[in-house]
Amino acid sequence: MKFVLSKDTLRCVWGDTAQYWFSRLDYTIHTSDELSFDDETQVIENGFIPFLTISNEEVIRAYVKFLDNKKINSVFDKLESSDFVETFWKYFNAYPDISSGLDAFEEKYILSKAVNWCEENSIDYKIEE
Repeated sequence: MKFVLSKDTLRCVWGDTAQYWFSRLDYTIHTSDELSFDDETQVIENGFIPFLTISNEEVIRAYVKFLDNKKINSVFDKLESSDFVETFWKYFNAYPDISSGLDAFEEKYILSKAVNWCEENSIDYKIEE
């Protein structure tokens, strides 16, 4: 059995912590609401592990670092976490050289994180083309 890393499964990485659970029994993803256990310990005892979670801020921070632009880095290095995402979107909308590569970067970043998560958790996977 292989876990399929598809666009649908990768959408689940945007959930809150403990919102999505991966079943080691059938290699599927379930929401917390779908599981009828009293607490997190029971969920884990029944073969589930928390699914990978990625925040918008994490992706944006990685993208800014990826751009490797001294001018952009000087602005974002000074920002607190609470201002980081909002400031990014202001720059994103104002400067096409920032916005042009975000979608492609995001797809690669999320896939890479999902592959690493699978390997760290000894989950056999395949990437849907």
